[in-house]
Amino acid sequence: MANITTQQPKFSVAIKSDAYQKLINDTLGDKEVARKFVAEISSVVSNNPMLSNCDAASILSAGLLAQSLNMPLAPALGFCYIVPYGNKAQFQLGYKSLIQMSMRSGQFQRLGVREVHQGEYVGQDEFGDDLFQFSHDYDANQIVGYYAYFQLSNGFKKTMYWTTEQVRAHAKKYSKSFASTSATNVWRDNFDTMACKTVLKLLLNRYAPMSVEMQKAIAADQAVINKDGTYSYVDNEEEVEAPKKNTSRKTVNNSLRGNEQEESQRIAEEQNTNNFNDFIDPVDVKDAEEDNKDYSDGLPFAD
Repeated sequence: MANITTQQPKFSVAIKSDAYQKLINDTLGDKEVARKFVAEISSVVSNNPMLSNCDAASILSAGLLAQSLNMPLAPALGFCYIVPYGNKAQFQLGYKSLIQMSMRSGQFQRLGVREVHQGEYVGQDEFGDDLFQFSHDYDANQIVGYYAYFQLSNGFKKTMYWTTEQVRAHAKKYSKSFASTSATNVWRDNFDTMACKTVLKLLLNRYAPMSVEMQKAIAADQAVINKDGTYSYVDNEEEVEAPKKNTSRKTVNNSLRGNEQEESQRIAEEQNTNNFNDFIDPVDVKDAEEDNKDYSDGLPFAD
């Protein structure tokens, strides 16, 4: 008798399965939202060939988290990304999403991050705060650092300035992908964007009041979201200044939680959640691949 091997279906196949359709529809709760989500995440995967080799569940989990944060998945918009890392897909925030979530909280009067060019950094005042003289006259000069700032509605304000060398040292220490030679390397391809995000994220994490939404997003940043709702920091095993994360909070992330999660992670207000594995039945790869229907506009969810 021939041996039967279990083949993990690719995302383009798995997304068409009844199990994934039901999970997406039940999680999002709206037929039209579900259709748009499927079209958007399918486009992201089709435009990144390396994602097509990633575990379908990790891709879907990252996408559903972005949806729960009300962040578009299109990489060109710069709010968040689904990044391939080996055979898993990790969720990654963009600095624009940090600004967006801060604005939603209603606590910030001013907030931003920018590149600092040669000639713009002046020095420090008597309190140790960095001083700058920003001018478009310096725009063509070399970028020497990154400056993040915020001011709350109550008047409290704080800034952070890191030189390019400081950012490189941080990335080299805490991100395995920084030195990666793979075809997709966010640090290599988008260093300034990643540097801005790093400095702004550290500033907010150290000094700013963070909403529940912000805490959830920062906790999941650069993580593979497992089927049981826990996070694996495959690119950043030594987490730096991550906020204390309540993994028992009811979110899209832990709505995929399985029964094996430790009881100590639960809190009193937790309600019953759906187990991701309860929805995921084996996908008949052959049957799915033979389905020639056009799903470019989303999946045909039943009324």
